[in-house]
Parts: sequence; structure tokens; C-alpha cells
Amino acid sequence: MFTLLSILTLCIDSTLTLCSPAIDDSLFYTWDTGANTACITVTGDAVGEATYICEARTKTFLTTDNLMANGDFENYTDYHQQPTGYTSDYEYLPFDPYGTDLYDKPEYQGKSGVYLLSNNAKHTWRDYANVSPHSGNFFAMFDAAHSGYAWKAGTTENPGLQIKENGLYVFSYWAADLNEASQRSHPARLQFTIRYKMPDGTMEKDSLGEVLSLGKDNLWHFSQTFWTSPVNSDYIEIGVEDLNTYYGVGNDFGLDDIIFQMVTLEGSKHVASDTFRVFTQDCAPCEDFVYRKWNDVLFADNTEGQFVSYQWYEDSIAVSGATLQFYQLTDTLTPHSYYVEATTTDGHVRTSCSQRFGDFAPSAAQHPANTNRIIIRRGRLYIRTENALYDILGNKQRPLTDDYDSK
Repeated sequence: MFTLLSILTLCIDSTLTLCSPAIDDSLFYTWDTGANTACITVTGDAVGEATYICEARTKTFLTTDNLMANGDFENYTDYHQQPTGYTSDYEYLPFDPYGTDLYDKPEYQGKSGVYLLSNNAKHTWRDYANVSPHSGNFFAMFDAAHSGYAWKAGTTENPGLQIKENGLYVFSYWAADLNEASQRSHPARLQFTIRYKMPDGTMEKDSLGEVLSLGKDNLWHFSQTFWTSPVNSDYIEIGVEDLNTYYGVGNDFGLDDIIFQMVTLEGSKHVASDTFRVFTQDCAPCEDFVYRKWNDVLFADNTEGQFVSYQWYEDSIAVSGATLQFYQLTDTLTPHSYYVEATTTDGHVRTSCSQRFGDFAPSAAQHPANTNRIIIRRGRLYIRTENALYDILGNKQRPLTDDYDSK
């Protein structure tokens, strides 16, 4: 296990991506922000210092029992009554999954925006595929084309559904497209979310994983995500919305084995830890007046003669002695960021935009000579190399006569 400390700077209203020092598909990540990804993006909202800590562990973890009372849709005793343990913003359709096929009942012809439980999608509609659950029944949705939760489980219907502050939870489910008809041009796009009551009584809402866009393969697809609770809460709601709002074009789907469990990383191996100290500062707008020449020399453009002094920076640290109009890069392998603060004749400081350089070959014959390096002729600045003379923009000059001053 190794531990790193990274000190970084950030400008207000800018973003910065922080990544774990160990990135591997076999690892699990926990940030003190609650994120569980290898990298996070932070924004400089205010001047000051912020600390971010990331731990990388092996994916060995233990889980508690499923907190969903009926996530497998098996407690189905009377199809005339709405199932317990969850609700929906859609209409429940009483259909016996072991009885007569739904489409044989005239009163159900053309029904849309309804849900039911089924043991085979083909039993519920002639255009459905032979999609069966892993066992027992699954949740089937017809045309979830209006806003609202197609499926929702809350603490009211499920008292065991509670969360603990800083508790790590794993959420997973299976979903399948049910329709096999030619008109199913817009399959469901499922987004699960969790809403939880804050200590002040307000409700917050987080996404549980990315949007799952179902294909047209009539196969079960598995989705899993980790989530860290920011508070203790005895009232939460977990639900899914179909972001596809098209109506009557195959917007039908099935859900099965929805699981929400608390996770403990007991037994996992701690691989790496990184602490990021980010200093946010009020940066003056940068300007593009620095040019790179000969692979390893940076020039500050002073064609108008407005600058009288310079200070070059490498990775935001002032380089000792780097106070000339040009700066020669010394590390040609390791990438570094460079900029210059140039002081004008009226005492103002202008900062060039930071540029990142590294992994390049140093110039050879064009290195400035040890004598007569800087030449001023008629108020213009030139640089003499071992075999040629160049102006500040890197243009090769004809030989000069003796009417110049040298430094």
C-alpha cells in the first residue's frame, strides 16, 4: 500500500480532475466526497484550501440483507390486489400471470400506461417476446410514456428502507425490453434515483447509476452502482423513471431482482491512498503572448516594448533566476506547465496562459552562445546563437554591422 500527497492550485470557476494513484478495473474507490469512481472533477467555487481523500481497495466486500421488501416481485398472492412493498405513478392492471392471456380479454385491448406482474411477457401481449423472469414473476410496464415513477419503493411501504450517514450501499437490478414488434422504435431509457429526507425536513435526490438504454434484443441486462449516504435518514424513496416519452412505439420494459444493500469493505485489501490539497485562487485572466521556438525556448512577445521585467514559473513555482524575456526549458522528458509574469512600464503585471511541455528533443546547434547572447539594435531585441542570429519571433536575420549594443 502506498500513500501520496498532491498539492495543486486551481482558479475560481475553473475545474480540476483528481484521479486515484492506482487505476484498475479490479479496484474499488471511495472518496471523502462520497464518490466511488477512480476520478472526480472539482470546481473552484471560492478562494481557499480544500482537501480530497481517495482510497483504492480490492473489490472484496460484504453486504447485508436486501432492504427491498419485494424487489424480486415474488410476494404475489392475489392478482386482484395491488402488490405490496412498492407503488407506481401508473395504473395497476390486475392480471393473473398463470391464467388467460391478457390480449384475449376485450376490456384490456389498447391499454397503455399500466403495469402488472408476469411470468412470461408473451402471456401479456401478442407482440411481446418470450421473456421470462429468473424465477417466479417480474414487473412488466406498458408504455411508460408520461412523467412519473414507473416503479417506486419507499419507507412507507417498506419500513426497512433506511440509510446511515457515510454508509456505503450497492444498488442493482435487471431490466429487459419486452416488445418484439417492428414499431418499437424507441425502447425505454431507465434512470433510477434515490430521494432522502435531510435533517431539516427537505428532500434531496441523487442518481443511482447511469441511464440504462435498453436495446431491442429482449434479453435481461444487469446494472450495478455504489452509493454513499451523506446523512442518516429514516425516510427514503427509490424509483425508476423512463426518460423515453414516446407513446405507443414499443416503450415497454420489465424489471426483476431489484436489490439495495449496505456494504462493508471488511476483508478488502487497502491498495493505495491519496490526499489532494487544492488551493483555489483568484487568478487574473491569462494572455497569449508566449511563443515556443527551437523546441526548448519560450519567448515573451515584447514587440511593442511594453514589458520591462519578467518572472518565469514552472508548475506554478517561480524559477530562480528565470527573469529574462526568454526561458530555456531544461527538463525535456517530464511534462511541466510554464507561464511568465511580465511587468509593464506602468508597473502592471500581465500573466501569460499556462502551457504544458515535455518529452521533446533539445535543440543542439541553436543553443544560445555563452557570449553576446542578447543584442539590442535600434530598440529591437535579438538573440545570437552559435551559428546564426534571430529576432525575438525566431526569424533568422542577415549579419549585423557594428551599430548595436550588446549585453
